[in-house]
Amino acid sequence: MPMLKFAGVFLLLALCFPSAQAKEPEEIWKELEKLPAAERQKRVVEGAKAEGRVVLYGNLNAENFEKIRVEFEKVYPVKLEVWRASGEKIANRALTEAKAGKSFADLVGPSNEHVSALIRVNLLGRYNSPERAAYPDSQKDRAGYWTGYDYNVAVMAYNTKLVPAAQAPKKYEDFLDPKWKGNFAIDMDSDKTIMAWLKTWGPEKTKKLLQALSKNEIVVRKGHTLIAELLCAGEFKAAVELYAYRLADVKHKKGCPVEIVYPDPTPATASPVAVTRDAPHPYGAALLMDYLLSQAGQKIFSDFGRLSPRRDVRPRYSELDMEANRVRILLLKPEDTDQFGKQYQQLREEFLLGR
Repeated sequence: MPMLKFAGVFLLLALCFPSAQAKEPEEIWKELEKLPAAERQKRVVEGAKAEGRVVLYGNLNAENFEKIRVEFEKVYPVKLEVWRASGEKIANRALTEAKAGKSFADLVGPSNEHVSALIRVNLLGRYNSPERAAYPDSQKDRAGYWTGYDYNVAVMAYNTKLVPAAQAPKKYEDFLDPKWKGNFAIDMDSDKTIMAWLKTWGPEKTKKLLQALSKNEIVVRKGHTLIAELLCAGEFKAAVELYAYRLADVKHKKGCPVEIVYPDPTPATASPVAVTRDAPHPYGAALLMDYLLSQAGQKIFSDFGRLSPRRDVRPRYSELDMEANRVRILLLKPEDTDQFGKQYQQLREEFLLGR
């Protein structure tokens, strides 16, 4: 009888705590890779349906994610829960949960600069979605930790009512002309542009340019969206760093008199998305990752004016078509943040935060 009682208790524990006997998420994802496409898809959908839900921490627009949620749930009988915040907050929340021994997110979309740190602390998992084949090598890592499901391009811009096209800036050094004095702006978090300068020119030239821009009374504000709105309203004539997708959006939807100028090269960063190593819903994580990277999922982002890294998805607005406009992109990867992040922060504190 004691042995029977012990067996009963063991069975009860196994039922209450199935994860103790379950496979690790990465084991499941590796097994999926070996299956033929149709069988693999069937298993992923059935597994995700049994799990019932999938959780994403993301840093894109709430409107974008709501559309993704609606369309995803139309196709799959799985509830998608999204927590939206800045890339930094996403990274911090994921780290806090991991330290507490409880992961709630299946997928995370932190900022580019946080990915390497999350990999180092073993928080991200490796999942080689079949959809990654449609992405250039620059938009994914070899190990399978992350893929860019959006990318952000940093451009210069000017107000077309205040600046004739012939007098518009063509390169960053043009802002040293006295005609721009006190009438052009930069965001205090211009990491893409300044790290691109560091990568292209080195610290000495980058510092000299920031000194000269400061001397020409550059206006520093917080928030790329705010600066785009102020530029639209004519609060200043031009800006050193704004996001291309946001400018195209306000230009076409609000009729703002703004024009994009692509520097050569033009800084850009991938917006990475990754599965978490201890994803509570591993099949749901695989299903959602596949959907976000699919042509259908990327088309949703593109329809909102975002830029898709996927080769077969074109941008909504013609001025965002980098290939057609022959824009030379300098894509900053997570490892570039490791290399240039400290120098950038020092320059930011010296020339942007104090103004």
